[in-house]
Amino acid sequence: MSDKLSFLVFGAGAVGSVFGWRIQVGGGNVSVVCRSNYEAVKKNGFTINSDQHGKNIFTPNNVYSSAKEAVANGEEYDYVLVCTKALPNIEDPTIVLKPIIKSNKTAIVLIQNGIGIEEPYVKAFPGNPVIPAAAFIDSKQLENGVIEQGNICDLTYGLYTDSILEKDEEYKKRGELALKAFDKALISGSVGSTIEEHLQRSRWFKLIWNASFNPISVLSGQYSSSELLDNPGTCDLIKRAMNEVIKAGEAVTGGPLHEKVPSSHIPEHFVKFTRVRTTTVIPSMLQDYMSKRPMEHEVILRIPIEKAKAAGVEVPILETLYELLVMNEKKNLQ
Repeated sequence: MSDKLSFLVFGAGAVGSVFGWRIQVGGGNVSVVCRSNYEAVKKNGFTINSDQHGKNIFTPNNVYSSAKEAVANGEEYDYVLVCTKALPNIEDPTIVLKPIIKSNKTAIVLIQNGIGIEEPYVKAFPGNPVIPAAAFIDSKQLENGVIEQGNICDLTYGLYTDSILEKDEEYKKRGELALKAFDKALISGSVGSTIEEHLQRSRWFKLIWNASFNPISVLSGQYSSSELLDNPGTCDLIKRAMNEVIKAGEAVTGGPLHEKVPSSHIPEHFVKFTRVRTTTVIPSMLQDYMSKRPMEHEVILRIPIEKAKAAGVEVPILETLYELLVMNEKKNLQ
């Protein structure tokens, strides 16, 4: 029997394929569940053109078309990496994992955007370590199985706890062991790995970019991030939306969202970070909109808006973006 850790990447697209590839390079046994790109990946694997690591072929240990197929021979995984879009308004996000999770041995890593993504998994799989992660990666799938990745491939993550789980010593023990082994697997694959103590602050910090650039890129008329910044009006709107997220995030989490960057400097920090990107950045919402797919507005806008209001913070710009985005999506998907 192999002593390698086993990983199942559920949703092996632009993000999941890159992390799966790097974990395999580091010594992990990596299987993937693919949807629209299944036939291409099953036949040829992934062709990954990476500025960071060069051109490579990633051949997963196994390629499956469904969760049921991934456990047909009794497989049990050490980690399941959920890299699908977070669309709780469309369906229960835990349904797809129910055939896979057989015991609390399996850690569930949520490599997804947004706020409030953890609760459904904690409820559906009591005892399994739930590890939300904020991915900082520039990658896109040019065609089925062909991935382009830039110079960034970092993951910030931590063990999810709430008022009940915080008192569950067995859960925390399993979680800490899962975190340490996951950290080792990522580092072995040359992935930037950070175990975050203040996990939700890190997630709100990433939301600053996602809740501003993403909806505005759609509503402005389908512009890239650099084009939005080149126009003074949309650049200012992005910064004002960012400030609302910052105020909300600080109120909800009870502290600053970054240890080194002061709150007042964060919008300019993200603007500079985006301007220096060497590749054209098409925000994920815009990619979904152009492909006539549902967008992640629930976890990127609606839930953060609700949490902001509950904390006594008004977010009129985010509310406006949300309402307009939902209307545009409804028309776009008809």
